[in-house]
Amino acid sequence: MSIPGVLALSIYVDWFNACGKSTWLASIGPIMLICLNLPPSEGLKPENVFVAGIIPGLKKPTALQLTYLLIPLIKELKELWQGYHFSPTSTVLQDPLSVLPFSRPLWM
Repeated sequence: MSIPGVLALSIYVDWFNACGKSTWLASIGPIMLICLNLPPSEGLKPENVFVAGIIPGLKKPTALQLTYLLIPLIKELKELWQGYHFSPTSTVLQDPLSVLPFSRPLWM
């Protein structure tokens, strides 16, 4: 993508066995955002992949459960789509970028 000011992201969710290959006692599913503006050779490097959340559990969620898990992330991305204005100076931040819900501590 080469549209100035537009950031294209891909959401990737996958599950793997948290306890090794021998038994399937627990699964973990990271929710990752990959920037499509970067060339494929750069976009898939670990330093360019954003882990938006981790879904723990005994088994994979159903499609409906996954939908409910992704709703907070989608809401935040829709808010980001509206754009944020930052001051050109380093001393004043007019509109701070919000934290994604998956990265907020549980006690907040």
